[in-house]
Amino acid sequence: MFGLRQFKDVSPRIKFLLLVLFMIACVLSLRAIPVLRMWGADLHNIHIFEHCAAGRSPYLINARVCGDQWNRPFFYPPFQFAFFVWTRPFTLHTSMVIWTAFLLVSSAVIFLVWTRRIARDASPGPRYQAAIFWALLAVQYPFVFALERGNTDTVNVLFWTLATLLFVRRRIWLAGMAAGIAAGFKLSPVVAVVVMTGALFWTQRKTGRWTWFLFGAGALAAFALTLLVFFGEAKTYLLDVLPKYSDTYTPRTIWGHSIPTFVGPLYPNVARALIAGLLGVWMWAGGKAAARGNAAMAFAGALAVSTYVPRTSFDYNLISTYPLLLLLFLRAQRTNRWGLLVFGVFAICGDRRLFDHPHGTLLSPEVHLAIELAFLVVTAVVVARSEEGDPTARSAPTGGRDTDVATSAR
Repeated sequence: MFGLRQFKDVSPRIKFLLLVLFMIACVLSLRAIPVLRMWGADLHNIHIFEHCAAGRSPYLINARVCGDQWNRPFFYPPFQFAFFVWTRPFTLHTSMVIWTAFLLVSSAVIFLVWTRRIARDASPGPRYQAAIFWALLAVQYPFVFALERGNTDTVNVLFWTLATLLFVRRRIWLAGMAAGIAAGFKLSPVVAVVVMTGALFWTQRKTGRWTWFLFGAGALAAFALTLLVFFGEAKTYLLDVLPKYSDTYTPRTIWGHSIPTFVGPLYPNVARALIAGLLGVWMWAGGKAAARGNAAMAFAGALAVSTYVPRTSFDYNLISTYPLLLLLFLRAQRTNRWGLLVFGVFAICGDRRLFDHPHGTLLSPEVHLAIELAFLVVTAVVVARSEEGDPTARSAPTGGRDTDVATSAR
């Protein structure tokens, strides 16, 4: 009887083909996307406020008067509002065409930077396989959903990719700055910055005594700058808009992935404990990875877990997990161990209709979230226990000497 022991002896090429077939099957989950008649419903909110603000603060304009079809106020940071000033001369349809092209090009850039600049020595496997894997990720539920809604999370991944690249090139302060800009564009990367700073602090004896400080201070400085440049609007956003938005629980659905939402308002301490555990295990794993020269995995994991902390987190936000899945693919090529990768692809890209039973006990949105969290925790443990000298990335200098850190900051 063919068992797991025999499967280990299967050639990597055959396992890759099986993965491809599995990911093609996962494309069926696209049928579960809640497609709206308006293409670009998320960009519509930004687009309509860009047109009706006319020099006023978007946070002080009534959404119904402004024309949002779903009466949604503008609740994005002021830096993001300024970023989309280019949409003012265009209709929503034209803006969506431009934005969709930008998202597709950005996805290709993200792939090339991670495979050729960040983890270029990670795998002896054929590069075309990684390209096929990334292309298949681009037709999975999270990214297609992002294209349908005109989602903006790809910008976060771009800035975080830049932060990772700068870090592995030993530009610690600039890496923190790039991470801080990502947080200023959309607040969820704040969680990733906290995880990475904690990971570097945890392992400062090996990554450098002040590496964590340089990275965290750079992120804080850049994040503060994105607010200070728009001081008046940032004040309104932080004191009025954000607290109200943060108190809002989103529906528990098959396309939701928020720990606080699924736990609910009756047990906030349970949600805090789950979040603390998830972030804590990745601080530990990220620190272990960075200490042995694998900062790419630490950065990818930190970005992935940041998606599950806000009360608003939907499927299109899961594109933040794509760099982690890519690194797991490169690991699978190198080690011929594909189980963790397949688990991750199923958790992130599996058919949502399997869990479309809100009142079920076996298959439900709650079970799907549990599977995703289990994947992230198991991945953290595997990353922490990986062998020394794993060449998945070129990281910050080790040895804990202040001279190394001074060199890396330049």
